[in-house]
Amino acid sequence: MSLLEIRDTIEQQSIGLDADGFAIVQKQINLKPNQLNSILKVDFFQDSLPTYEGINPLFIELIVTPFPVMFSNMWFAKGLLQNNRGPMAGSDTVLFKAIVGPYLAAPPYDIPQFRQFPNESVGATPTFSFYTPTIYITALIHADAGNTVENLALSVYLALETKKANLTSYGLGVMRERSVAQGINLMNQGRTIEPSRNVGQVFPMWRYGGIRSELMLDATTGRPDFFLPFNPNEAEQMSTTAGIRQYVRLARSMSAFDEAFGVTDGVKGGIPDWVRFNLSRGLVSGPIRPQMPPVRYADNGNTICL
Repeated sequence: MSLLEIRDTIEQQSIGLDADGFAIVQKQINLKPNQLNSILKVDFFQDSLPTYEGINPLFIELIVTPFPVMFSNMWFAKGLLQNNRGPMAGSDTVLFKAIVGPYLAAPPYDIPQFRQFPNESVGATPTFSFYTPTIYITALIHADAGNTVENLALSVYLALETKKANLTSYGLGVMRERSVAQGINLMNQGRTIEPSRNVGQVFPMWRYGGIRSELMLDATTGRPDFFLPFNPNEAEQMSTTAGIRQYVRLARSMSAFDEAFGVTDGVKGGIPDWVRFNLSRGLVSGPIRPQMPPVRYADNGNTICL
């Protein structure tokens, strides 16, 4: 186990933006292979104030990853016509991400604020681990289309704890990180809940109060002969296997969120869900399972595998 400190920079005197007002500046750092690398500390610094001639402000996404950044088709700022943002800070392969801006296109040229993940307090403690033997420092630049950004200078500090990894873990880790790094071009996850429907989603009885209603077995259907204990010397009517299976099948029916578990049958009455609890082996709904193959033994007593 050893400590590895990395201090590196991205510096460009002039960067031309494409028709979408987008540019990528990237730098690769090679690490020792067959190692598990754990981030101990990470820091970021703005060394200059970039300038450009444009109407909309300039924003920079600074991202540190084990693999090259795959930008997406998702917007960075739709109102400013700035698309192709980088991966989410919560992505497994993002070790550090900062958004710097807005840099103004005209005086006063003030040092802009920046937002980073992990934040400064968390970034000073051990955070993420990775296997890939490379680090990429990438700056995604968003501004007006066709303009030129001048005087870009950013610095990054990383403190890594490295130790030799098991070859299997190393190979699987690199494969997984490579797969995740290829990214998602367009993401749309999470669900939208109307405020009027918020209750009853996870805790259904909030909407009605009290406990969920329950079904009771109908004593007139002969069903209690199966569930109630009788005196051993007292005659009783027995349920058939087919009848028991029918009860079990009906007890497994789906119920609405505000209704009792189980089902109400027109002939048998209420059949609660607990009918299927603690059943004897073989009392299942559906076809009868075929017999297990007979066990054969060799002359020395060992079981023969057929």
